[in-house]
Amino acid sequence: MGAMTTRELPTNMERSFIIALVGLLLMLSPKAVLSQENAYSPYHAKVQYAGSIGFASVGIGRSFFDEKLETDLFVGYLPERIGGDHIWTAALKATAIPFKVIPVRSLDWQPLRLGLQLGHTFGEEYFIVEPRDKYEKGYYGFPTALHLYLQLGGQLDFGRIPKLDRLGLYYEVNTSAEYLISYIQNPKYLGLGKIFNLALGVRVRL
Repeated sequence: MGAMTTRELPTNMERSFIIALVGLLLMLSPKAVLSQENAYSPYHAKVQYAGSIGFASVGIGRSFFDEKLETDLFVGYLPERIGGDHIWTAALKATAIPFKVIPVRSLDWQPLRLGLQLGHTFGEEYFIVEPRDKYEKGYYGFPTALHLYLQLGGQLDFGRIPKLDRLGLYYEVNTSAEYLISYIQNPKYLGLGKIFNLALGVRVRL
C-alpha cells in the first residue's frame, strides 16, 4: 500500500469539522441523553449525510404545534477531495408533518414530511446578485450562492424502545428550484435522476 500523499491528509479545517462532528455524536449518544430527565424539550439536534448541505452537516432545531412543524439551522462541509474545493454551506429548513404517526412494531413511522430548505454557499466565487463586471446580464439566470430546495421524506422514531427513545432516523429527497425549472424547460437533457439529492440523518430530542 502506497504512502498517503500530502493532498490526502486532512486540512486543519477538515480536522476541526471532524472533531466537532464526533463530539456532537458522542454528546447525543443514547447513554448521554439518558442522563437527562425523561421529559422532552421542543428542541432537537441532527447529524446529516449529504442532502445539498455538504458531505456532512450538523444542525439544531425546534418543533412546534405538537410536532407538526420543525425548523432547523444546519452548517455543512464538503471536503476538497470530494467537491474539488473546501465548501461551507449554511441552511435553514422548515418541515411539515401532515399525517399521524404509523406504528410499525416497536417503531413510529412518519410516512410523509414536506419541507423547504434555503441554503447559502460561502465563498467569493459564489454570488447572490450576478456581478455585471464578470458576466453578461442573464448569463447564469440564478444566484450561485443562494438556493431554494423542495424536499420530501419520512422518519422512523424509536420512542417506544427503552434507551433509544430520543432517537430518530430520517431520509429526505430534495431538488433545487433551479433544477426543477430547468427540468420542466428541457426534460430530455436533464433527467429526473440528475435533479434529486438524497439525505440521511439522525435526529435526537434534547
